[in-house]
Amino acid sequence: MNLNRSSSHSHSVCRLFTVVLLGLFLIFLLVMLLFSAQAYRTATKGTQQNNNLYTASSYISVKFHQHDSSQSIFTDTVDGSPALCMTDTVNDQQYITYIYLKEQHLKELFTAAGNTPSAQMGTNIASLSDFQIQQETDGFYRITLKDPDSNTSSLLLHSGFGNNSF
Repeated sequence: MNLNRSSSHSHSVCRLFTVVLLGLFLIFLLVMLLFSAQAYRTATKGTQQNNNLYTASSYISVKFHQHDSSQSIFTDTVDGSPALCMTDTVNDQQYITYIYLKEQHLKELFTAAGNTPSAQMGTNIASLSDFQIQQETDGFYRITLKDPDSNTSSLLLHSGFGNNSF
């Protein structure tokens, strides 16, 4: 008779242990899910913050190097905003690409030379709060970008013409 009581008591302890173990496992899963969601939100926010600066600086660098020839890069303004300008010749016709900031968007406008550019006509490239261009000596251009979260990026690009001695 003693055997049955200890056997019944042993089964109760096993069941209790199993339920407690399952409960701890579920709590652990819930805590891991909450930490994972927070880590994902943080990573996504960081990616979005850097995406505008990365997109803008990559785009400008590629465009700049595509036009890396004598006298095809210069600075101007579009509706009072500083613009990086690059000339192209297509079928003996001259065109100008303007890259400028308007209403917190970096924009690009491709138009025939001689046309008066309008800032509203450009295509959005990235969201930025500031875009500055400084033409420096020996064909260097310093371009400074700032995104809406006040993160900044600065590029120093060389146009490939001018004094190439370093």
